[in-house]
Amino acid sequence: MTIKVERDDDIKIISLDGQLDVASSDNTRDGVISLLDGKPTIISLAKVSYVSSSGLRALLMIAKTAKSKKINMVYAAAIDEVIDVFEMTGFIKMLRCVKTVEDAEKALS
Repeated sequence: MTIKVERDDDIKIISLDGQLDVASSDNTRDGVISLLDGKPTIISLAKVSYVSSSGLRALLMIAKTAKSKKINMVYAAAIDEVIDVFEMTGFIKMLRCVKTVEDAEKALS
């Protein structure tokens, strides 16, 4: 899993690239949490091809950490297969998700 800060001005955009599974979930969780600095944040999932149960847990922990730090955060641009996993597991109700990064920017402004 690659974590990249795409933008860091009034809104931070963090892009994830790869599979979010047991091998990558802890490092991804810790890496993203270390980047949460108080700014409204978009986590782009556009290049995440797979999410396992440990990956779901990592995404939930990132969201809970952002909430505890009072950071307005949203997940954006997940592919259909990842959205299907969110829906089947009920995580779609726990994670703030939108279809595009542009929708996320609107939601955060």
